[in-house]
Amino acid sequence: MREVKRIPDSIDAGEVQENVKTYITHNKGAKWELLRSPSVTSKGAPIDCHTEDDCSLHLEIYSHHGQLAPVYSTENAVGLVLGTGNLGRKLTGNGEPKNLYISRDGGLTWRSVKPGIYIYEIGDHGSIIVVARKDQPTTDIEFSWDEGLTW
Repeated sequence: MREVKRIPDSIDAGEVQENVKTYITHNKGAKWELLRSPSVTSKGAPIDCHTEDDCSLHLEIYSHHGQLAPVYSTENAVGLVLGTGNLGRKLTGNGEPKNLYISRDGGLTWRSVKPGIYIYEIGDHGSIIVVARKDQPTTDIEFSWDEGLTW
């Protein structure tokens, strides 16, 4: 007689948090891949993080109490995706350092834009992107006219 394994009714939240990784699909779910890390930081320093070494980009999809902005795109700006996250083996907790990342090709490649936590908006079919610090009071906003290449 075959033994049937019982699926638990719930999983401890700590266990879930310890295993959160970000995957992407470009073919309606037939194949899923980890997000490849950018090759340089927002300051131009090289990044040594490769999926074959169990290192990739992980983005916030849901943030406890809205502390971090989730991944954002709009159908009016095809290919542009903004997200807050980190590099490593898994998504780190809300209190850990995060950065702002952008993709200009629908998530195929990513660029590190700014260190820190930001809120963001895409306007005018992607011709302007506006960001502001989220983790501290501010009266400043920054914007980009070239899909996040310069601010």
